Amino acid sequence: MFRLLEPENQSTPPDAPSIVMFGKRWVICEYAQIADAPTYTCLSYAWGEEKVRNSLNEGPEISARTVPSLRAAVASSQSQSCWSDNIKFSHRGEADKEEAAQRAALKASRAFWIDAFCVPPYDPDRAACLQEMGRIFSAAFQVIVVLTSQCSSAIKRVSHTEGIEPCELLSLEREDWVSRTWTYQEAVNSRALYFSVEDEENLIVSGNDFLRTIVYAIEKYKEFHEFNNIAWVQTHPGLNNLEMLLADYLIADYTDRSAYQVMSVMGHRISERPEDFFYAMIGSITTASSILEVGETLPPAEYFMSVCEQKGDFSFIYNTAPRSEIDGQGWRPLEEKFSAVLPGLIIFGSGEAGVRETKYLKLENMFRPIPGAIAADGLKAASWFMGPQSEGLLSDAVASGVLKRLRVLGFTGCGEYLEFETGFFFPQSKPQLSEGLFVAISCEINWVTGGPGLLLRSNSSDVNDFVDVGAFVGRNPKSGQEIKVR
Repeated sequence: MFRLLEPENQSTPPDAPSIVMFGKRWVICEYAQIADAPTYTCLSYAWGEEKVRNSLNEGPEISARTVPSLRAAVASSQSQSCWSDNIKFSHRGEADKEEAAQRAALKASRAFWIDAFCVPPYDPDRAACLQEMGRIFSAAFQVIVVLTSQCSSAIKRVSHTEGIEPCELLSLEREDWVSRTWTYQEAVNSRALYFSVEDEENLIVSGNDFLRTIVYAIEKYKEFHEFNNIAWVQTHPGLNNLEMLLADYLIADYTDRSAYQVMSVMGHRISERPEDFFYAMIGSITTASSILEVGETLPPAEYFMSVCEQKGDFSFIYNTAPRSEIDGQGWRPLEEKFSAVLPGLIIFGSGEAGVRETKYLKLENMFRPIPGAIAADGLKAASWFMGPQSEGLLSDAVASGVLKRLRVLGFTGCGEYLEFETGFFFPQSKPQLSEGLFVAISCEINWVTGGPGLLLRSNSSDVNDFVDVGAFVGRNPKSGQEIKVR
């Protein structure tokens, strides 16, 4: 069942629950599936703390921002002058294309999907809808983000093709939208993204224009205040979140986004309910439902891993959750929040290719670094990760500086490291050194100078025992070998 908020029609029962906006009664319309629904617009906004009664659904209270955000989106998106004055659909200014695009945007603004009214209030229908969030937002004709009124000045300056001032940039640092779990997948899955502001009824700007203006303003702000990577993340986590969202929105398609990339971005975002963390991640990596047996239901964490496995991506193993004690599944995380071993970075790579067998997991393209004193090229790569202050430092000082940056990004490991010819490996837990212990680094998932890896123990068979996860910083290998883990 798919639900949209639309103006009433001739078949609407007179006693149907409704809200009135701009002289029209808006009601919930239900469709068997998304394909049966008209073109529609999705709304993205942050709930905030204040709650009010839900006038369309019997159930939990909703955000006090729901109706004001909806009013702003409806008013802006249903105004032809708003589209013509603020949005350029054709880079070459072709009048016929501009007119056709405006008509399509106006048509999509006759029906809205908004979480507070369109997500069923109770399970199992609620859970089923949350599992479809990626599909819902990617199928929408457009997504409109409604920010709070504190961002009004910034949006207006973008609409007038002006740069954003530092004070306006800092208002975005305080904006809840940039730090919420759901808003990430809502933005990166959009076909066309726009920004508007609560309490403004004739203001809308292109997502590309807005985000590019933000990035330029951030770079100028960093340069003026001489922020290095560590100081920037420490002092402006909200704007750092916005930078990461922009990079993901511009360079990654949801079908190529790895589970690790999503875990890394989500590591600094907030969700009201623990399960929402997984549902938002699911929506960020797929627009299709996981294929389950009839009548089968899965907890959110298991559903997330099931979706990843169907895509052939096992990069979710690089997280800090405890592991299963089931024979042959010691590599598999248990159900709790999946925190990436190193969050806070844009990750390269479309996934960790592998095959799950009955008694082990086979991972492809893993690199086994050689233990020993770090060589010059490995030290150079680790120094680059540490930052400009690393010039001329010895290996132990570079390792200490690398750990400092890892901590700022959100690494929670023990702080000890294993040294290799190509770099340093920082395990999550203090390693118990023993015969057969070795490290395997992903060649598929990386952060330019390093990547996530596993601490393993070899035995009499060719299937290795899982010991721990960790972060490798150093020279990235380009190819590796097959590794089996149990």
